[in-house]
Parts: sequence; structure tokens; C-alpha cells
Amino acid sequence: MSSVNRFIQFNNETINTKRMIQLEQLAQALSRNPNLSLTVRKLMEFRPKEGAISISHFWNHREPVIEEKGQLSDLYLLTAGFWRHFDLKAWNQYKKEINQFKLKDFALQIAICAEEFRLSNLIRNERPGTEQAFAVREDVYSTYHEQQAGVNLQKGFIADSLFSFLYVFLHKGTLSNLNTGDFPDFFLRILSKWQFMFDSSSTSYSCQICLEILYSIEEEVTKDLTHTFISIQDNLEEPSYSEKNQSKIEQSDISDQHESASIEEMFATWHRENEKQKGPHMEYELTTGNKGKIENGRIEEGDEANEIQSEGSGTSAANKKNNQSGLKDNVQKKNSKQSGERFGDEHLNVTYVEKKIEISEDPKIKENISMIRAEQKPFVKAFTKEIKKRIEQKQDSKRRNLSKGRLSPRLTSLMTEQRPKPFYKKNSPSTPLDAVFGLLVDSSASMIDKMDETKKAVLLFHDVLRDLGIRHDIVSYYEDAYEATAQEQPNSFVFCHQLDEGVSDHAQAILSLVAHEDNRDGLAIRWIAERLNKRSEKHKFILLFSDGEPSAFGYAANGIVDTAEAVIEIEKKGIHLLHLFLSAEEPVEEQLRVFRMMFGTKTATAKNVDEFTTQTLRLLRKMLYIIVK
Repeated sequence: MSSVNRFIQFNNETINTKRMIQLEQLAQALSRNPNLSLTVRKLMEFRPKEGAISISHFWNHREPVIEEKGQLSDLYLLTAGFWRHFDLKAWNQYKKEINQFKLKDFALQIAICAEEFRLSNLIRNERPGTEQAFAVREDVYSTYHEQQAGVNLQKGFIADSLFSFLYVFLHKGTLSNLNTGDFPDFFLRILSKWQFMFDSSSTSYSCQICLEILYSIEEEVTKDLTHTFISIQDNLEEPSYSEKNQSKIEQSDISDQHESASIEEMFATWHRENEKQKGPHMEYELTTGNKGKIENGRIEEGDEANEIQSEGSGTSAANKKNNQSGLKDNVQKKNSKQSGERFGDEHLNVTYVEKKIEISEDPKIKENISMIRAEQKPFVKAFTKEIKKRIEQKQDSKRRNLSKGRLSPRLTSLMTEQRPKPFYKKNSPSTPLDAVFGLLVDSSASMIDKMDETKKAVLLFHDVLRDLGIRHDIVSYYEDAYEATAQEQPNSFVFCHQLDEGVSDHAQAILSLVAHEDNRDGLAIRWIAERLNKRSEKHKFILLFSDGEPSAFGYAANGIVDTAEAVIEIEKKGIHLLHLFLSAEEPVEEQLRVFRMMFGTKTATAKNVDEFTTQTLRLLRKMLYIIVK
């Protein structure tokens, strides 16, 4: 888990998770696609293969009102504009026609610029409430391009200067803030064609105007864009298909068959294709063959019914040396499960194993357990006594003033009341607390210097719940950073103690905890919540021990938002979560702000390693008071 206090301060970005979740929900509503995810990138983007759209980083670090309205304008354009009203067939035709020009980047970006203008006006007419967001957008971007037009002209970037020049004229309808005398004459001549963009009613019409401009500047501008102003066009491509039964169909026929008319349809096409490719394809041993046979140079077509006729394995010094560990890895891969969609879009390619911890053979462990328990015994005894006393105070030992039952020794009510009820009944003996707990322990590499004190806090948690007769999970979680790839991210959930093991003592397993590599907090929270949801207990709690931000393969950028979403999801299911930030030093305000964004008010901080156990007791007290209140 990476520290929040990064070395490069100017790159120390934090994400407003609540704001991102709200924007993502708005994007899903406007696009009518509940699976659409939202991220922040340098420029607006569509990423159909990932099922995601991105708003621009351009709006960050501005006044709050400008940042809010600017992000909304990005979202409106992507979902209410390009999503449904951008013609991909016309766009693909335009891309073929511009292949003859040298200014390919300019051609693509100026056409998207024209469509952005057309679609913003279309959205304003359909949704008048978007007017303020687009007004802010045009004001900020026009000011930006007014500056860029002059700067790029001085640097000799003619295509870049022309792009900004055309943007300002299109959105402001005037060049009053530009000294037109400084610009080449052909800039002004182009406006006679560019002004027809005010009447554009389709993608095809916009592209036609852009083509005419390209023809008119073909000899005037020889160098393409140096800067990237727009990147929406980068991923507007159809997925490739390679079905078995289509091997004899020409590739051009395939693309024509699957060509979408809108980005909405293209996303749906990508989603269907991805669905075919998802799943635990590598989980099972190979028992049938689908490869063809070769006899005398003749190739036989593959058939799934073919049996495996031979097996082989290489022999090398390294293989012999690591044979035992290799067998263990194979068993682990065989027992791994696929995350799929049930744990969130950020974990689609995650595979995970659930296993018991390997008990350390260190002879000093039993001695350490005795020492730790001797130190913690007064705290455990006082705490459990406090909780039991609170339970007894809540429970009245007798139910009085009943019309039947045992006769009370105090019969004054017979003389003083018109309808006396002198009977009582004893309550049934108290039952164990109707609750279940799950403790998640972050086992990322950054925990290595805090693991000893963390073990003490976990052991305290274990002993208190055992004394109170409460069932609980204690699970260490981590991702194997060295094996993680874009296709698969292996994760492990390692049990020190399981729910069905009741109040049995697993102190030795707890003191065998070790640090590993990376961590996916959102995945871990959803995983343990799924376990707790299967239980019948009335009260369900998750306690998360961690020491920083979530960090794993492809997860660093969206880990904070994903974790915040996981917290919201489980709270809707009635599961309470508390987070303890384990720190070896006084946390800074920036760190606290990040954890408040992920966990809201359900986060606490241990200012140093000595506070781990006392903060654990405080959180346990807070949780148990919910049960006995």
C-alpha cells in the first residue's frame, strides 16, 4: 500500500470520491448504461473496451464553481451528446478521406471540435439546465485558446495556432480579443467556410466542412499539430472479431456487418465481445484437445473431442530445484477463483485464492504469545467485564406487573390499585451477542515495519471476541505484484481464524502474519461482506486495518474511488465498517482527508505504533455498543 505522503509534491493528487461517485451515477443515468464507469484523465476520452469514459483533468485546481461546472460540461458532452448523437459511420468515412492529407491530427481534432460545438447547442436545447455549465466551459476554453493562438504562432506552430483561432471564432462568434493583423491572411479566408459550422445539423455535415478547409490549407500548412487539444477520437474504433465460423468471410465484410451508428451501440458491441472473453478460462486442467493432428504433412482440423495423446515436461536444473514450489503454485492456481463482475469493474481480471495461513515454525512464537497476553490481560478483562455489565444493565432481571406468573412478595398493589397485577416472571438466561465480525488486515509491503504491533492489536481483537463468544473472521489480504498482468491479477485471502471455528484459539496463526506486496481494499471489503451476508446474525461488522492508500496493478488511479464505492455498497446492506489507519508517526491532514473520502466518519487513526491496541479497543467498544444499546 503506497503512502499518501508522496515524494513529488506537485503530483500529490487526491480525488474527491463522493463527487466522482455522484458524477459516475449521473453519467450512468444520462447514458442509460448502469455499467458505465467514470475516471479522470488529461483530456476527455471514450474507452469502450473498458466500459469507461473520462472527464478532463483540465478543470482541476480551479475555483470550485468553475471546476464543478467544467466537469459537468464534460459529462454532458460525453453522455448526452457524443454518446447518442455522434454518427460513427460518417466519422469512419471521414477518416478514410483524410488519409491523403499530411495534417491528419489536425483533421481529426478540428472535426471533433466542430462536433463538440454542434452537440453542446443540441444539449442546451434539449436540457436548458445545462446552460450554465456550457457558459462556463466556453468562457474558460475560449480564454485558453486566445492565449494559445498567439503563443503557438510565435513558436511557429501554425497548425496549433490555426486550431485555437478557429475554436475562438466558433465559440465566441468574434475575434475581438485577438489581434487579427498578427495572423496569416489565410486564417481569415478560412472563416468564410468555417462559419457554415453554425448551421451544422449532423456529423456528416461537420466533416464535409472540415474537408473543404483541409483542401484550402493543403499548401499553406505543411506541419501537423504539435499539441493534443482533443483525444475523444483516439478510441472510436470498432472491435475486431475472429469467430470460428467467420474464417472464410473477408475482413471488410466483417467490419461492415458490425459497424455501429453511434457510440452507444459501439459500447454495447464491445461489452458483448468482452462478455465472450471473460471467465476463468485458465482455471481447469486440460482434459480434451482442440488442436489438429499432423500426419505426413497433412493438417487435420481441430476438434474438442480429440483426446490428449501425450504429455511432456522440460527438465532443467532450475526446474528440478524449484519442482516443489512449482507444484505448490499449480495447486494454488487450480484452487483460484475468478472475481468477475460481482466484486466491481476494477477487479474483472482478478483471480483469488482462499487459504489458511502457514504457521511459523519460529520457536519464540509461543513465548511471545504469553508475553503479549500477559500485557493485554488487564485490558481484555476490564473490557469484557464492561460489556457484560452493560448487557446486564440493559436486561431487566424480572418482568413485573403481570396478571399471571409468580406472586410478588410486595402485595401493597392489592390495596392501592383498582386492578392489581401482583405477579412477575423471571427472564430467560442471556444469550450470546447476536453479532458477527470480520477483521481485514492489509498485508502490503509497507506494513512490514508495523506488523509486530499490528499482530498485538489483532490478538487483542481475537481474545476479546473469544471471551464474549462472538464468531469472527481474521483475514490477511494482498496481491502478488510480481505475477500481476493486464490479463490476470492474483490475490490471496489468508485466514488466521474462521467464523465456523467458534472461540478456538488461533494466537499462533495471528503471530505468523507477514507482509507481502500490494492490496486491493475495495475487493477485500466486498469479499468479506459477501461472507458476512451469508450469516444469520442480526449485527454484522467489518474492521479494516491498513496503513495507506490502496495500490495494486492498474488500481492506483481508481483505488480510492473504488474503495469508497465498496463502503457505500456494504452499508446499504446493513454492514457496519470501521477503519483504523495504522501509522508509525503523526498523520498529516492530507492523509486524514484521503481516508475521510474513502471511509467517511468511520475512520480512526493510530498516531504511533503504541496506539494500535488502544485504538482497537476503542473501535471494538464503539461496535459492541451498537449491539447492546
